[in-house]
Amino acid sequence: MRQGTCCQCGLTKSIRSFYSLNGMTYCEPCVWKASREAKESGLPSEYISLTDNTVCVRCGADNGSMDFPLVGKHPFCPTCGPLVSNWPYPQWLRLSLVGLLLLLAVALVHGRKYFHAGRTMYIGERLVRQGRYADALPYLQETLQIAPDSDKAVLLAAKAALLSGDIQTAQKALQGHNNGRFEDSSDRDFQEVEGLWKRAIAAFEKADQASKLEQQEGHGEEAARLMHQAAAMYPEAQGLTQAAEYYDEGAAFDRKDYDTFLSIAEKQWDEHASSETAGVLSSALACKYAVTGDAPFRRQSEDMLAKSQQLIQGDSTQQQLFQEYAERIRYRLDKRDIISKQEYDRRFRSGDKQGK
Repeated sequence: MRQGTCCQCGLTKSIRSFYSLNGMTYCEPCVWKASREAKESGLPSEYISLTDNTVCVRCGADNGSMDFPLVGKHPFCPTCGPLVSNWPYPQWLRLSLVGLLLLLAVALVHGRKYFHAGRTMYIGERLVRQGRYADALPYLQETLQIAPDSDKAVLLAAKAALLSGDIQTAQKALQGHNNGRFEDSSDRDFQEVEGLWKRAIAAFEKADQASKLEQQEGHGEEAARLMHQAAAMYPEAQGLTQAAEYYDEGAAFDRKDYDTFLSIAEKQWDEHASSETAGVLSSALACKYAVTGDAPFRRQSEDMLAKSQQLIQGDSTQQQLFQEYAERIRYRLDKRDIISKQEYDRRFRSGDKQGK
């Protein structure tokens, strides 16, 4: 058995009766005082009991100055050590442990999909906080497939969709959740999404007004103005911005500003080459030929019309649209007469199809 001596009062006895504080050895009364003084001085005041590895913690056997082997963190004599290491646990305890492990396995298997849903929602929420709304949306949609009743997941998905310009996905998420009802309409997240939704709906209502006006002869300027307002209200929807450019073409056509019409048509073709943009550029070039008689404009218009037909790629809707505006463009080139679609329909056909 090892002996210890208090650094304060000089008491000497078994080391297990002493404590260590800031590297010094104290008896119990002295360590209380030293701890209090250390705390008042701003020094560490926690102290720990000293152990004596020469004494068995189970039976108290004394090994003199030699340490007993440790089992875990405690010293045991040769007799007690094997008893502790090979302690016979009761059968009921073993069976209880097996039962708990089985229950844990069942819970993990059953809850696996929910762990996955939690993970995908965590990733989606982090991306939303970073402003990466389009990247977040697939994760949040995956979450909703597993947990469609989660208010938080629905609101996050709707927010990500609205702020990436995808109003249809937002509508599906919101209206598919308990018939559009949420537990707490005063919740900050709910109010934020509600504000985004109302702004998006107002923008598309204005865009719908612009679309109806655009189909009426002589209302191109007003239609373009409304579409620009819609795009400004909901800039996240890139389609509205593109539509505003298209309506600018119609406004330029109405006021007979064919240079602006051509400039916008060329820009759209450069940014997005398609059958439709090729057809609009052909139309603008045909207008320039009709007012100037310059042969290069006619040749370029015919080339773009041929390119428009090439880019249809078997799309029956695009094929029908092409036939409608190709007929009017050829009339413009042959007669050098610039008339609106409505006027062309009145003169030469019945019905009203899309085109310019």
